[in-house]
Amino acid sequence: MRLRKILTSLLLFAVCPVFFHVLNLNAQETAAAGKKLFVQRCSVCHLPPLGVRTDPPYARKLAGYMKGPESEARARDVIRKGTSGTPGRPGFQYTLEPEQIDDIIAYLNTLK
Repeated sequence: MRLRKILTSLLLFAVCPVFFHVLNLNAQETAAAGKKLFVQRCSVCHLPPLGVRTDPPYARKLAGYMKGPESEARARDVIRKGTSGTPGRPGFQYTLEPEQIDDIIAYLNTLK
């Protein structure tokens, strides 16, 4: 019985690092997919203009925006539904799948 517990523990110690490595790779792939979508859909407004110009971006920079579950939920809602007012921002609820929005959120979490 004791040998069985020892073998089970050794197996867990051997498998856990592999499991966490796979999870980390999946998170990196999700963030990479989100970065691609961000560049395609969001960078026009959320990144500064290219070239020598010093104009500010049309919308706020998003580095450091994600601070926890509340800001994630807010970002997810704004990406889906957009904002009203001036300047308004379009929603992507009809052009992005929920998984794609999750990818963008994963990428935004990498921006510090």
